[in-house]
Amino acid sequence: MGTNSKNDWQERSKAWAATSVQGISADDTFNQMIIAETRIRAGEKILDVASGTGNPAVSIAHSMKNDGEVVCADLTPLMLQTARQRAEKLELGIMQFAAADMAALPFAAGQFDAITCRFGIMFPEDKVAVAREATRVLKPGGRIAYIVWGAYEENPPFHVSRRAVAEYLGTEEGPVPARHSLSAPGTLQNILREAGLSKVEECELRYRNKVDDVDDYVTRNLKRSFAKETENMTSAEFSLLKEAVIEAWQPFIEDGILQVPNYARLGLGWKTT
Repeated sequence: MGTNSKNDWQERSKAWAATSVQGISADDTFNQMIIAETRIRAGEKILDVASGTGNPAVSIAHSMKNDGEVVCADLTPLMLQTARQRAEKLELGIMQFAAADMAALPFAAGQFDAITCRFGIMFPEDKVAVAREATRVLKPGGRIAYIVWGAYEENPPFHVSRRAVAEYLGTEEGPVPARHSLSAPGTLQNILREAGLSKVEECELRYRNKVDDVDDYVTRNLKRSFAKETENMTSAEFSLLKEAVIEAWQPFIEDGILQVPNYARLGLGWKTT
């Protein structure tokens, strides 16, 4: 990964660390989906790459009940520090932490039973090379699972707030973000095949996140995803922007509960030799 990308993630990590949960994620659905689809079991050695503040690594370790080993790897030390704090709060003694670029992992070949990556492979320039590097450190018979975001228009968590903020500030919404670059069905599957994995599968993951506290949900989102736009706002200015975003979410509120549709795609491959 290039220097500019590293610097960008270092900057982003400040907002992510500041808004991260302290234990298990409030919405743990995608983490549980990747655990189930990857068939992770207690006693295994797992690597989670581009783990950020610990998703899904923390949930994986929690599911293994301190039996096995989970290595949480990310490019940015601040992200890893937050993940470590979450692990300590949950007394997850099987977790280890490594500052690592997913394109050049600091591990010997054939070390891990399974490798996971939640919303990370969309960003490197050479995605096949990144998947090959993960395959290198996987044991024969092991498996790799990647989750990527589905289509932008089918993911209100991104376009609802993005459009509301742009309208409120009088700016352009801008192009579809890179996070959706692997959203076309079959794209992720092809990457895993080119990386040398076999028995490759791809499926869609959909669910609705039920949000009781809309104010907190929108506040966290604004502070994380729109840190630059909001960092110099007064409390009054921030409140007005928040009200505009909450108003944009009204079509998704049913019986007083915000129902947030989420759509991702999961690719799973196995290493035969």
